[in-house]
Amino acid sequence: MMSALLKKGDTVGLITPAGFIDKEKLQKTIENLASFGLKSVYFNSVLEKTGYLAGNDQSRLNELHTMYENTEVNAIISVRGGYGTTRILDNINFDIIKKNPKPFIGFSDITALINAVYKKTGIPGFHGVIGAGDYTKYTAENFERMFFSDSEIINYEIFKDHKKDSFVIHSGDMSGDLAGGNLALVVSTIGTQFDVSWKNKIVFLEDVGEAPYKTDRMLTQLISSGKFNNVKGIILGQFRGCEPEEDDKENSFSLKEVILDRIKPLKIPAVYGFSFGHIKNQLVFPVGIKAKFNTEKLALSIKRKDVNRFFV
Repeated sequence: MMSALLKKGDTVGLITPAGFIDKEKLQKTIENLASFGLKSVYFNSVLEKTGYLAGNDQSRLNELHTMYENTEVNAIISVRGGYGTTRILDNINFDIIKKNPKPFIGFSDITALINAVYKKTGIPGFHGVIGAGDYTKYTAENFERMFFSDSEIINYEIFKDHKKDSFVIHSGDMSGDLAGGNLALVVSTIGTQFDVSWKNKIVFLEDVGEAPYKTDRMLTQLISSGKFNNVKGIILGQFRGCEPEEDDKENSFSLKEVILDRIKPLKIPAVYGFSFGHIKNQLVFPVGIKAKFNTEKLALSIKRKDVNRFFV
């Protein structure tokens, strides 16, 4: 039988590498983790605020390094996203992370950090939730399946209420390592040392609050830069708040029209609407781990051994 990544009583380090938080978000994170039997540890700096950042760059960097160095910390989670992760990437000591591999969890702006760690160390990160998120029954079950299950196969299925908003762009089965994250953050690392290759990968993308023309612009950049060349398939999440404003609908494409216009000509397996993104009911994806995805069933599976070999 396979081992689980975490067990009740384990300690999770809380960090804020991007936007600032308040005491309520910190407390919500502690309570969320406690519901899984996990203990929380954090520094006073987690509540610092410098403009829109959770303290200055050095302070946020110190949190990250120290949590990896602390042998009593079994996993690390970002309390929230926001903005600021890209500012610290160039100064991360990736040797510290490589010598102390542990599950790192976050999404949104944290995409940049997950991808940077994977690019520089080969260690997967876990995209899908933040500490202060809404852990619905669906989210909690999938969190437990990823971190507490000892089953050999981890299966994910779309949340039932998301099916009505989902659609197949090109049918077909996909198989490859998972790569991607937040669309805007992926685009922001093109041309930097942290740009992850998508060759032979299953690419998953999500975003929030971007007008259709902005989504169009970012997808067009990915196409023009060759990021989608030789990918095995594309899984788009729930793009929340990305439709045109009500009074501008007649002067805009819809989100669906943009996605079909940009993605369909690629002629690769692709779907929209899987259960990840800035939504309440979320899946957790291990970046860099091989997965299989069926477009018709809207179901994804990974092997536990492929995840565990990095951490257990």
